[in-house]
Amino acid sequence: MWVKDGDWRSVGQVVDVSADEALAFYVTRFTELASQVTLLEQRSKAGASARDLLAAVEKLVVSLTEAHAVGDLNALRLRVGVVAESIAGLKEKQDAENKAASAQSLERRKAIVERVEAIAAQIEGSIHWRNAQKEIGELFESWKEEQKLPHRVPKKAADELWNRFKTARQTFDRAQRAFFQSKQSADKEAKSVKTELCEKAEALAPQGADGIGAYRSLLEAWKKAPRAARALDNQLWDRFKAAGDALYSAGTAEWSANGAAKAALLSEYQHLLTEKSADAAKRGFRELRTKWDLIGNVAKADERRMNDGIRAIERHVRALETEHLDRTNPAKVALREGFAAQVEAAIAELETQAAGLTDPDAQARIQAEIASKKEWLAAIG
Repeated sequence: MWVKDGDWRSVGQVVDVSADEALAFYVTRFTELASQVTLLEQRSKAGASARDLLAAVEKLVVSLTEAHAVGDLNALRLRVGVVAESIAGLKEKQDAENKAASAQSLERRKAIVERVEAIAAQIEGSIHWRNAQKEIGELFESWKEEQKLPHRVPKKAADELWNRFKTARQTFDRAQRAFFQSKQSADKEAKSVKTELCEKAEALAPQGADGIGAYRSLLEAWKKAPRAARALDNQLWDRFKAAGDALYSAGTAEWSANGAAKAALLSEYQHLLTEKSADAAKRGFRELRTKWDLIGNVAKADERRMNDGIRAIERHVRALETEHLDRTNPAKVALREGFAAQVEAAIAELETQAAGLTDPDAQARIQAEIASKKEWLAAIG
């Protein structure tokens, strides 16, 4: 079988078939070559990789040289040549784009690594472990997406960045494991301490309001106890608080009754505020104090009012007692009597002087002085 390809040349022969069948065989080969050229043109228009297109062109050039096919082979060669001419410019453009894309991918990888290293650097300070772990996971996914991109990043640079990423992540992972192991131990200790405080608080229940003082001491111990995980700590606190609420509820009823009893006492002994006798006032206040102490505590809101009431009575009693002691103190009595004698002598002398005076002004001065000394005498009497 021959083909007109510049000059006539033989493309081969097919044994034991008719001429038409042999021709059809070689035409089919031409059709296959034509399909490959068409596919090359379509890939070129679609912006396929210039390297891949160049490889396809080279393969077709070889296939179309002395091709064992019947058809317009020269036309196919011309079409391949058109694609080959366009590849040169496309390759330069794609090489530039790939270079820029690779540089951008490298920068993104650097940013990923720097962020992971920044997170790892926080392990000695304040860090939210779970959020940091989540972010590192997201950064790892971003790294893998960069690896899937077709742009080639220099292997040495990529390996260096990956080693930095891996080192930072391992540093973080070790620190996180150590932190949670330590926290687990701390949680265990906190649970033990606070469970014991809960049990002690619950044991106060039979004491009612009388257990409140002990509960407050336990509350101070609670404040100093180590903290457990939030959920566990909240659970233990609810238990501890419930024990305290039971005590304060019992106390509320008791304090209300105590407040009413103390208010009644204040009303009953209100007459002591007008008592003149120191002995009677002291006897009355002792009775009041004894009954008062037996009643017990009142609600905090009533404490000041109740205390102000009994203190007012106490101050009056103390004042009466002081006045009584002052009047009956022998030394003070002697002092007053000596002073009174001096005042009386002075008055007598002034009256003698007044009897001999005729000047009205001088008489008025003497009488005023006599009146003043008589007031002193009345005061110390």
